[in-house]
Amino acid sequence: MDIINHTSQWVEGEVIQGRIMLGAGILAIIALFYFIDFQQLFYKGMILPFILLQLVLLGYGGFQIYMRPEHFKEIQQSIKINSQNALKAEIEKVQNDDKVYSWLRPLWAALFIVSLFLFLFFKNDFARGMSFGFAIWFLAAFICDSFLHHRLKCYLSQLQQTL
Repeated sequence: MDIINHTSQWVEGEVIQGRIMLGAGILAIIALFYFIDFQQLFYKGMILPFILLQLVLLGYGGFQIYMRPEHFKEIQQSIKINSQNALKAEIEKVQNDDKVYSWLRPLWAALFIVSLFLFLFFKNDFARGMSFGFAIWFLAAFICDSFLHHRLKCYLSQLQQTL
């Protein structure tokens, strides 16, 4: 069935991105402890955004690696029961995810710009570090979501052509 092939390709891309996110999170932790001097206020301000970034990279990256193959197995089982209902349900799920990505990406971009302006506005090193850290977090979220959304849109168009 085409839906199985399309879902398999989508899941494979999701798992690869999850591995990349997990690797980037681990490299960021290593770089943090190797390069950053926690005695300076600027770097102390970056701690909270960095922890949130790690939650996104490690948490969602791990989710992609472990949960997307499970989703593929669920799709395979649903197709065996009723292929048309499985296809319609998957299209509906993907359309809902597309809506979420469609409003998240502009949100990340706006928050990135606001964080950069705050970085330029603040005079306190701690506040500057925090705003810079959040700018990095929002940029990373925008980049990750852009790849996820692009892949999801391709998957959605393939599913709609199958219908």
